[in-house]
Amino acid sequence: MRKLFALTAVTAALAASQAFAQAKNHEGFSLGANAEFDRSSVEATGTGAASDSGNSTGLGLQAQYSWALGSNFLLGLGVTANTGNRKAGAYSNGNEAYIKDRYAIDLIPSIAVNDKVLVFAKVSSVGANGTSSSGTGTASIQGLGYGLGFRAMIDNKLFWQAAYDYVKFTDVTFANGTVSSFKTNILSVGIGYKF
Repeated sequence: MRKLFALTAVTAALAASQAFAQAKNHEGFSLGANAEFDRSSVEATGTGAASDSGNSTGLGLQAQYSWALGSNFLLGLGVTANTGNRKAGAYSNGNEAYIKDRYAIDLIPSIAVNDKVLVFAKVSSVGANGTSSSGTGTASIQGLGYGLGFRAMIDNKLFWQAAYDYVKFTDVTFANGTVSSFKTNILSVGIGYKF
């Protein structure tokens, strides 16, 4: 009976250390680049009232550090920056509405499925500029984002990942009296390097 108990204890200890090794395999600093496919929308009242949406593509860059919290769990902290104008639709006067220069600070809880695959959620504080094609109205916008995704290791350092993010920005009032509400849905696929 003692031998069975000892064998069970050793097996449990090895399994626990192996599970922690799964999380440890994903721990550390990483950099990534993503192709992003945006579906953004604007709802405006007042001058230029509109309810419209638009599609865009662009590049997203990210830096992240993840800590293994034992077992299969990790917690990451990251920053994301997005290049270019992302079309959000058009105002009634014909001017295009854009979300520009988007950046985020991300809190990323993750689960290591195994030593190669990681599933994550994301909560983000997002900042950007809301602007129009006329160039006359630009304002800072802030929002809250939520996301889900996964990361798969190609080898010990390279990985690929895919994610979906939703961001709702707070309403902004432009100088001409237009009140705009921006939202965006982002599907991203990319590659990265874990140091």
